[in-house]
Amino acid sequence: MNIDVYEQIYAALDGVDDVPVLSEHFLEPVGVIDSILNQKVVENVKRSFPRVKNMGRSLLKMWKKGMTISDIARKNNIPATLMVTILLKEMEIPKKSFLKNIDEYPDRRLRTEVNAAMDSDYFFSPRAHDLHFTKGKMGEKILETWLLDKDVSFMTEDDLRGAGETKTPDFLLVEPLDIDGTKVSWIESKALFGDTKEHQYYVKKQFNDYEENYGTGMVVYWYGFIDSISLNGHLIKDYNFFGKDWDMVDELLNYVVCW
Repeated sequence: MNIDVYEQIYAALDGVDDVPVLSEHFLEPVGVIDSILNQKVVENVKRSFPRVKNMGRSLLKMWKKGMTISDIARKNNIPATLMVTILLKEMEIPKKSFLKNIDEYPDRRLRTEVNAAMDSDYFFSPRAHDLHFTKGKMGEKILETWLLDKDVSFMTEDDLRGAGETKTPDFLLVEPLDIDGTKVSWIESKALFGDTKEHQYYVKKQFNDYEENYGTGMVVYWYGFIDSISLNGHLIKDYNFFGKDWDMVDELLNYVVCW
């Protein structure tokens, strides 16, 4: 994606209601727009959460005066699940055990509002994390099917860990595969949009180690990437490389962005 188009999309995104509108306007799959929105929300949280977290006592007072958890979250521009975390801490209620046994908790108002807050949070709620995990597995499954269709032998991340490896791409090819004139020895699947910050994070955290251990590889950002990023001669691909008309890819691109 051209950087100018990316910046236009990024600037126009305020919430999930914008996703289908911008998807139609920019002729991009909803999954691409949603992934960019997710990254924008995360960046905003990194900036604002420390400040809001320090307001815990006053936030609890707001709740005790009758303001709902979701309204307090909106007022402070952070995801509702994180507001739940702040308020439960102020109440000295262990979040993990509370959520695990929420239906047994005696405070009906708190139960109702926590459920409502998490049900409205498409980015940090347990359900949102489950959906992100599912998308990750879907991307890996597409690659596995693609490699099997090409009769390419490979080791999975689980195979490599079982063999004692600690730096493990999703797929390590037994023999290098020629893709667009490049001999690729490993493939990594990322069910996200590859913006500059995201890409540099993974270069330092994973890709440099993969290069050192296994040679040249390919990274797949399923939801697209800014076309100015690069990786020392390694390949970077997205859904277009595999054909968005392939049913498995189409399902991933249009998978649930809200409920």
